[in-house]
Amino acid sequence: MKVIKNYLYNMGYQVLLIIVPLVTMPYISRVLGPHGLGVYAYTNSIISYFVLLANLGIDAYGSRQIAYVREDFEKRSQVFWEITILKVFTTAVACLLLLLYLPFAGNLRVLMVAQALSLIAVMFDMSWYFVGIEDFQKSVTRNVLIKLASLVLIFIFVRHATDTLIYIIITSGSSLAGNAALVPFLKKEVKRIPFGQLNVQKHFLPALLLFVPQIGMQLYLVANKTILGMMDTVTAVGFFSSADSIVRLGMTMVSAISTALSPRISHLIAEKKVSSVERYMQEAFEIINAVAIPLALGLMIVTTKFVPIFFGPGYGMVAKLMIIESPAIMITSWSVAITSQYLIPADMTREYMWSTVIGALSNIIFNYFLILNFGVYGTVYATLLSEGLVVSYLMFCIRKQLHIRQVFFFEFYKLIIAGLLMAGIVYCLDLWLPTTILAIVIEVVVGVLSYALLLWLFRANVIINIRTFFQG
Repeated sequence: MKVIKNYLYNMGYQVLLIIVPLVTMPYISRVLGPHGLGVYAYTNSIISYFVLLANLGIDAYGSRQIAYVREDFEKRSQVFWEITILKVFTTAVACLLLLLYLPFAGNLRVLMVAQALSLIAVMFDMSWYFVGIEDFQKSVTRNVLIKLASLVLIFIFVRHATDTLIYIIITSGSSLAGNAALVPFLKKEVKRIPFGQLNVQKHFLPALLLFVPQIGMQLYLVANKTILGMMDTVTAVGFFSSADSIVRLGMTMVSAISTALSPRISHLIAEKKVSSVERYMQEAFEIINAVAIPLALGLMIVTTKFVPIFFGPGYGMVAKLMIIESPAIMITSWSVAITSQYLIPADMTREYMWSTVIGALSNIIFNYFLILNFGVYGTVYATLLSEGLVVSYLMFCIRKQLHIRQVFFFEFYKLIIAGLLMAGIVYCLDLWLPTTILAIVIEVVVGVLSYALLLWLFRANVIINIRTFFQG
């Protein structure tokens, strides 16, 4: 049951990270206005580069290294302190660079100092340790409470167009408070190690190699909107961002499985249990496919009712974009699964790095040429093509270590058939029901029940193994 708890905790938190902005955005955009919101977005974009430098790929690297030695209290303590000292050093360097930048910030200097709370928060972020020991409950529970508290504070204290500074302090301060809340729990987890016995330098290069993919990911997430805004209109960017945020919510729900499983596979790799790794990954991909396929197909159908209810009138374009982009839920879930469940645990950092470079560059190139011909639709096509290219490269990288067909496509046909039949049932229901929230709820419930029943009728292996898998 430990893995399923980790999955539920991680999925819940990732969904919360998306839902909170969706709840606050309508309020903040009205209170702060375009100028205040623009100032926040601009200063936040600047501080994000310093935060990226402070992290230096340490979170992904650190959780992997802790997973390797989690059963050995002495080694676990040593790895923890070595990586923590490295993170303090990189954060200090980032803070120094920020101080050098502040004189050039002009009238935004005070706001940049407030944004710096999120940079200091990096130093106190110990979530990577708890991910490594597969204890998601502590970090997720406290971060959820902090996020909810910040939500309340925003509605109480951000009341006027001049409250941009207050808004920044609340959002940045919540990150610092959430990270600091985990520190007391480390007293029983690790012991003090004399500084002379620590070897901090050995972790720098491996963490740096994981930093390169993070730069690629940052470009991948931002470049499409930038190019679309330059080549089309800001309105088009708004349509794409709205559609992309909902589709990525679906990706988050599926990808949370991979995040919850990566420490377990890291541990198996460290113990050189090759056959167990392949079996575990096969069963993991059965579950990923079983969730991603109906999610993508279901989103295609309910989106025509969902968009006007959620976004309001005038967003018809968003529904069309969501229908086209929905397959990315499964494609991206595969990429995340291969990366977090195998490449990082197996220390295949070079392959991971190149996958992000390929994704970022192909996304930029595809966006440029496709937007010229298809406008905002070109951005969606570029997303699908670049994601497909990345997952193809990742499969190529692990073809010698794992049996691709067995791991990725075991009983895939059963899941596809069940998904298409479910989609047909929900589509017929969608044509008959009115555009209401209740109708969407009914369609989702009918979809889930019919899909589960079809899998049971087909005697799909995922139904048999799902309980024992999460208990394993």
